Amino acid sequence: MVTPSDLMKRVGESGKLVPFFKAVGVYFTVGCAAPSASAAALKCAPVMCLLACVATTRRGAHGRRVAAGLALSAAGDALLVWPHLFVAGMAAFAAAHLAYISAFGLRPLRARGALLAYAATALYLRALAPPPPLRALVPAYAALLATMAWRGAATPGPQRYGALLFLLSDAILGYGLFGGSVPYEKVLVMTSYYSGQLGIALSALRRPPGARH
Repeated sequence: MVTPSDLMKRVGESGKLVPFFKAVGVYFTVGCAAPSASAAALKCAPVMCLLACVATTRRGAHGRRVAAGLALSAAGDALLVWPHLFVAGMAAFAAAHLAYISAFGLRPLRARGALLAYAATALYLRALAPPPPLRALVPAYAALLATMAWRGAATPGPQRYGALLFLLSDAILGYGLFGGSVPYEKVLVMTSYYSGQLGIALSALRRPPGARH
């Protein structure tokens, strides 16, 4: 569990996280409704700030895998700005989840957590009605997302709340796309998404350089 004092300590650590918080503020203040390069840049900026922070701080396997996940997430953010690139964006985020799963590792197993994650995902999918071209892709992506959340939550640390918030963000987004309307959808999706990515990035920043998982 990351306490507010711990978070502030991280924010103040060489000021490396300050650009992230500024980028989040700019995104919510300025924003861009129409698909454009500037909209993609604003959306990607917070995750790119986290990527720069992780890439310049940790060189271990965990840090490299988290950095890969952040880079792939930024690519997904950019692609999803344009609706016709939805499947490509989905693929980029699927690859990001694989990178995060690799970073989190498979020990300890926490089998009960897996059962809970997959059961909840199965129930959630019953509430969705994706179009025919996505009827196989959406469940496959949801299973991968659930796996990432299960592995992230398996051990204590900031990646636990990060993975779960990422799951929440995509669940809200998916329901808004294929289930029904969600009040304040953009705010809910993006605040939980950026908070989730922050938690995952913090797991790399606080990990001893020699640690593997």
